[in-house]
Amino acid sequence: MENEKFRIPAGAIIACVLIMLLLLAAIFGLGGWLKGFLPDRGAGPVPTSAPAETQTVTDAPSGQPTVQPTADATASPSSSLVDGSTQVSPDTEKTEMIAKCMSAVVSIDITMMNGTEEVEAGSGSGVIITKDGYIATCNHVVEGAASVYVFLNDGSQYKAELIGNDSVTDIAVIKITDDREFPFAALGSSSTLMVGEDVYVIGNALGQLSNTVTEGIISGLDRDIEVDGQSMTLLQTSAAINSGNSGGAMFRADGTLVGIVNAKSSGTTSGGATIEGLGFAVPIDLAKPIITDIMDYGFVTGRPYLGVSTKNISYGYGMFSYYTYPQVVSVIEGSPAALAGIQENDIIIAINGEAVNSSTQLRVMVNTFAIGDEITVTVQRGNNTYDLKVTLQEKTFK
Repeated sequence: MENEKFRIPAGAIIACVLIMLLLLAAIFGLGGWLKGFLPDRGAGPVPTSAPAETQTVTDAPSGQPTVQPTADATASPSSSLVDGSTQVSPDTEKTEMIAKCMSAVVSIDITMMNGTEEVEAGSGSGVIITKDGYIATCNHVVEGAASVYVFLNDGSQYKAELIGNDSVTDIAVIKITDDREFPFAALGSSSTLMVGEDVYVIGNALGQLSNTVTEGIISGLDRDIEVDGQSMTLLQTSAAINSGNSGGAMFRADGTLVGIVNAKSSGTTSGGATIEGLGFAVPIDLAKPIITDIMDYGFVTGRPYLGVSTKNISYGYGMFSYYTYPQVVSVIEGSPAALAGIQENDIIIAINGEAVNSSTQLRVMVNTFAIGDEITVTVQRGNNTYDLKVTLQEKTFK
C-alpha cells in the first residue's frame, strides 16, 4: 500500500500569499505615516520660517566667544560669512551717540615755568560746553599752568586760556582762542540719575590714549569723598578711570553730560584689600552754577578769599623737626591779607591755632569760613612769629 502524499490546496496557498502582501503593505504604510511625525535629521536646509529659540556659545581659538547663528536668520542680529563664522551687527544708535559725545571731548596738555623756561607738566581731559569753545575741566588739571593746549577728536589742536578755577569743587573753565564753531556737549541733569544706570566715561586715558571710552554704571549717588584735603560730594561709577581722565566727561545713555570726572581710588586699603572699580565725578548739577559764575565773572561769587598766592616749603626749628608749610609768594593789593599786614615770603603756620601744612589745606580752611568772618593767621617772618587778624571778604575780581 502506497503512502499518501499531503497536498496543500491551491486556494490556501493563494490566500497565504495575499495575506503576506497585505501585511507588507501595512508595514510600509505605517512607516510613512510615522515619518511625518519624526524630526528630519538629514543635511537639508532649515526652513527660514522655523522660530529661533536659542543661541549656542562656543569658545573660538582666540579665546573669545563666538555666537552661532540660529535657525531664523531674520530674528538674529548676526549675519553669516562665507567661512561659516558670524559678524555681530553694532548697535547703530549707541555708536552714533558715543561718536557725537567724543567730538565734544578734548585732551589737554599743560606747561609750567621752570625758571625762565616752559616745560611740559601734565595732561588731562576736558569737555566743550559751548559752540564758541568754552571747556569745562578740573581745577587740578590746569592749576598753575603757564600754557594750556587742547586737542580735539578730529585731530585739530588749539591754545586755550584759563578763564577761572575753583578749588572747592575742583572745577575750572578754559576757552579755545580761535574764532570758529565747535561741537559741544548737551548738559543733562545729575539729580535724575539712578543707581544701576548705564554711563559712559570719555577722556585722555594715561595722558596718551585720547578719547578713550569706558562703560559702567552709576554705583553710588552723593558720595562724600575727600580729594586733596577738600571734602566733595561726588557721583561714583564702575566705569574704568585712569590717570589723564581727570576733567573728562561722564555721559548717560541719552548722550547728555551728567558729570565731570575728577578722582579714582586705586591700590590697597590699610587692611591690604585691593581697590578696584571706584571712580568719581563732580555731578553736573553741582558744576553748572560754578561754571556759569566762572564764565560770567572769572571766579565763583559768594566765596571768601584771603588774597595770597603760596607755595609749599619745608621749615623747622631744628635738624630733625622740619615740616611743610605754605609760604606766601605774592599778596593781592587791597585783599584781606594785604589789609591785615601779611607780606611776601611770610610762612603761614596756623589759622585760628590750627596748623596748616600745605597750600591746598590753606585754601580748604579758608573756605570753611563765611564772608565777614575774622580769623587769626599765624605767620613766621624771619625769627619772629606774628598773629594777624584777617577779615575775610568776597572776591569781586578775577
